[in-house]
Amino acid sequence: MIDSNYRIAVLGLGREGLDLIRFLNTIKIKPTGLDARKSKDFSKADFNEITKRTSQTYLGDDHLDHFHEFDLVFRSPGVSLLLPEIKQAKKQGVIFSTLTALFFNLCPAQIIGVTGTKGKSTTTSLIHHLIKGNTDGKVYFGGNIGVPPLAWLSKLSKSDIVILELSSFQLEDLDKSPHIAVLLKVIPEHLDRHGTFKKYSDAKSNIFLHQAKSDFLISSDDYASMRRLIKKAPGKNYKYSTKKILARGVYLIGDDIVSRNAQTGKRDLIIPKTQVPLPGKHNLQNVLAAIAAALLASVSPAQIRKKMKSFRALKHRLEMVGSFKGVNFVNDSMATTPPATLAALDAITGEVVLIMGGVSKGENINALAKSLNNHKIKGIVLIGEMAERLACALDAYAKDVPHRFAGNLGSAVKKAYNYLDGYGGTVLLSPSFASFDMFKDAYDRGDQFKTIVKTFINQQKNL
Repeated sequence: MIDSNYRIAVLGLGREGLDLIRFLNTIKIKPTGLDARKSKDFSKADFNEITKRTSQTYLGDDHLDHFHEFDLVFRSPGVSLLLPEIKQAKKQGVIFSTLTALFFNLCPAQIIGVTGTKGKSTTTSLIHHLIKGNTDGKVYFGGNIGVPPLAWLSKLSKSDIVILELSSFQLEDLDKSPHIAVLLKVIPEHLDRHGTFKKYSDAKSNIFLHQAKSDFLISSDDYASMRRLIKKAPGKNYKYSTKKILARGVYLIGDDIVSRNAQTGKRDLIIPKTQVPLPGKHNLQNVLAAIAAALLASVSPAQIRKKMKSFRALKHRLEMVGSFKGVNFVNDSMATTPPATLAALDAITGEVVLIMGGVSKGENINALAKSLNNHKIKGIVLIGEMAERLACALDAYAKDVPHRFAGNLGSAVKKAYNYLDGYGGTVLLSPSFASFDMFKDAYDRGDQFKTIVKTFINQQKNL
């Protein structure tokens, strides 16, 4: 498992770091904790637990100066491999690993891994929903979503299935791949961390690069960029498509979702598209990928059809919050990239007022503004750190789309509603950017939006 003589540290004491420390304690290891934050920056409960479960801690500005004291350092995903201190420590023989790598090494169950730029959580949750109750063993899901995987490692057996949502940060130095890898469309994101799109794509590719010939890679056949990306895949390709009839895979033909068996090519009707409970073309891609994974996990078409009808969209993803006088309020806070916002706009019918803004991760702002030059958009309310830059881009590339600034989310909701008052339509929170300028995270942003909207609707009813 882990050499008991190793001197071990955990770098990054957030959620994943704490999960790892708890696991190490179960095998009688009390590691050293390393974090850029100081003690006052942690919640009291977290800091007390860290103090209890670690042998010592190095916090603050000099926390990276102690790598020479360790044989093995577990790095949290938020900590970049490009840090000079990590590069130097590697040259000196320090081993760096991650919670994800540890889990892959210890997990006895079959792993289904899901990655891509957007749609990971929806696809992971849908795969879990389709498979659960339809296999001999138990089904677990975790990674970026759900319960931390080390928490139930001791419960796993060979007959179980684990479904993991995997980010580029978790994949970038992974040297093992899951038995079934689901690769959703990869487009530029996190360039502030990876530097180039190639390095980002390379990180994503680790989900399939270490597969055996008997393993499966599920990917879309609709995009030339994806076909190029998987050329070196050593496993078996099982495709999905909304545009093509496939000899093996899952595809859309007319209004029906159809599969062809991975071994025999036998054709089966899965479900009419009209019965899929997720809106938008982008979600249709996620649905086809999830169906493909369920089929490879030996779930029958009939079982998939039955379970599909009871699935519900995740929170903060095109989530209907409320309605007043013909105006719908939709929470899409997890849309943290321009393509995700454009997909949300495509999924909504009628006129839309968009609330957007936040922290940039290296996006092409001018290209986004050009895409927003859309007759469907009745107005845009800009919030957060990117508001001024977005306004300049809209002035240059989307002159016919009116926009306003809002200092906070409550003001943004009121201004967005005023665009539609008496006309009807949708107020859509789909920010295109990260949330950390104004909120704890995208979940917090979505939760605040829901609270604000519900309060606003009640106030309007009482006028």
